[in-house]
Amino acid sequence: MRAFRLPLILVASLAAADDTAVSPRPKPADYPVHDNAKTAVIAAAIVPPEQVKKIFSSDIAKQYVVVEVAVYPEAGKSLEVDLFDFELKAGEQIVRASAPRDFTTAWPSAKNPSIGSRGPNVTAETGVIVAHDTDPVTGRPRTGVGTYEGVAVSNYPRPDPPAQSTTNSKQSDVEDKIRQMALPEGLAKIPVAGYVYFRYRAHKQDALTLNYSNDDGSMDLKFPK
Repeated sequence: MRAFRLPLILVASLAAADDTAVSPRPKPADYPVHDNAKTAVIAAAIVPPEQVKKIFSSDIAKQYVVVEVAVYPEAGKSLEVDLFDFELKAGEQIVRASAPRDFTTAWPSAKNPSIGSRGPNVTAETGVIVAHDTDPVTGRPRTGVGTYEGVAVSNYPRPDPPAQSTTNSKQSDVEDKIRQMALPEGLAKIPVAGYVYFRYRAHKQDALTLNYSNDDGSMDLKFPK
């Protein structure tokens, strides 16, 4: 029995080390759409926005269409996987796949000052004035000390307080997960799967089609509504 325990433990450890990766389904027919490329079968499914929101964030769910893509090479053959061979057709619009490393620029920019931080703003200022001159009678140097006060009123917004560090931490976690769950690029000799991200705000009435094209051929995988 001991001879079989080590491989089982090793497999379990490898799975635990990469538990965020997307595993291909048992067969291409388990996906809503699939077709034959020259040396492999490519299958795909739209990841529901609710699931995208749960896995990543609401911002990603709003801004992106996420497609689960699986590649099943034929026996003894392989396929060079390149994200830029995939396009999403939404109506008459064509959207290229986004590189996972580019998601650092996909987050919303800093918000404008909130209404509560807008003017009028009243600023009070006080200070001390020290002056040095010469006494016109005695000719001796003298020093004068005084104070001043001032009040300024403006309609300029006050800057919002700095964001908490937990926001950056959550953003970094989401970006890591986006990269980890992306479709692996490179030469595929065994079935592989992962997410392909398309920056597009989808609508329920959109007819979506995954286009795949390279030097060996092309295919169009039309998703059911």
